[in-house]
Amino acid sequence: MRESVRPLLAACAVALAWFLAIAPAAQAPETIAFRGARLLTAAGPDIPDGVLLITGGKIAAAGPRGQVEIPSGARVVDAKGKTITPGLIDAHSHIGLGASGGETEDNEGSDPATPQLRVIDSIHPDGMAPDIDQFKSAAAEGVTAVIARPGSGNVIGGQSALLKLRGGTVDDMVLRFPCDMKMALGRKTGYAVKGQMPTTKMGAAFLVRKAMAEAADYQRALQRYEKEKGAKPDAEPPARDLAKEAMLKVLNRELPVHVHVATADDIMTAVRLGEEFNFLRLSLVHAEEAWKVAATLAERHVAVVVGPVMVTYDDENHAINLAQALQQKGVEVSITTDADVVQQPFLRFQAAVAVKHGMDPAEALKAVTINPARVAGAEQRIGSLEAGKDADFVVFDGDPFDIQSRVLDVFIDGRRVR
Repeated sequence: MRESVRPLLAACAVALAWFLAIAPAAQAPETIAFRGARLLTAAGPDIPDGVLLITGGKIAAAGPRGQVEIPSGARVVDAKGKTITPGLIDAHSHIGLGASGGETEDNEGSDPATPQLRVIDSIHPDGMAPDIDQFKSAAAEGVTAVIARPGSGNVIGGQSALLKLRGGTVDDMVLRFPCDMKMALGRKTGYAVKGQMPTTKMGAAFLVRKAMAEAADYQRALQRYEKEKGAKPDAEPPARDLAKEAMLKVLNRELPVHVHVATADDIMTAVRLGEEFNFLRLSLVHAEEAWKVAATLAERHVAVVVGPVMVTYDDENHAINLAQALQQKGVEVSITTDADVVQQPFLRFQAAVAVKHGMDPAEALKAVTINPARVAGAEQRIGSLEAGKDADFVVFDGDPFDIQSRVLDVFIDGRRVR
């Protein structure tokens, strides 16, 4: 080896050693500690003087100051006097699908049963509202995720999606798809063509049964084909049917069912269908008369998403705080804006109405955080301030259910979006 090359090789060796020494540090995710805040974890008691530790887009720890060790080199944020909650989650939304009462993208009017439709194919990432980015305005008020759903014009409307309110495309937003099958029962379904089913409540229920029976027939045909194709090379599979494929996910308990419903009799029809076909998980939305059958819903583990109507009335005109009435009977309750009916940014104010009328604030917080996460089957990722979960959280300057409190910061996956 030439002597002139040795210094160059030595220099390269030194440079490589230096790079290897600093590379792990350069690639290490930043650790941020929010210190001194009141933590409302939605997973346990409130922590009046806590530390929320964030690393690499995940929650590393959430606990009382003195019990959570802040690593050396962490960026410390003084959050004294602030309140931190999990990111708010709306369990039933039509955000990005068009304005209520106007031209919308959430109902396919060509057929009363469209399980093959996917809501993600209709969502406009800019929200469709003139001069307003619905997703950004919702995130600015602490809404970090929504379950976007087809409308209720069809008995079977299609497949819903859990979206995080970040990113420039629907694909960036998707956290879980599909997360359930959207259905609608009762007279509030908008699909009504003269001489074509459904024209009655029982007609709507029949269409659900018919779709499930056809899915079962389709499954048997597929199974026969699988058995025959070894012995019969020329055996042909059944013609592909996307609607039946979608309903197979319900039949095989791979996909939960979410039902738009109002009256007590229609609620019980949904419950009967759930038991008849052994739905993986049944949730109801709106369900203004659910208080009449709350004990049955609790016994059958049927979740209810309350809103946009928060207070209803009994036959003697006594006000009923629907979310509280159900929660006190043991029903798992979520709260919705039904955006675009109530604008998406007002989700926490929907919960504040329940608190105003007597609901425990801790239960109201669960109704817009961990409970909707369970409805979507994503409670291991989002919905509470717990180690290992996504760092989706909101910093308030006061109580989140005080309408005068302001949102100061919103984080999704550890990144500030507001």
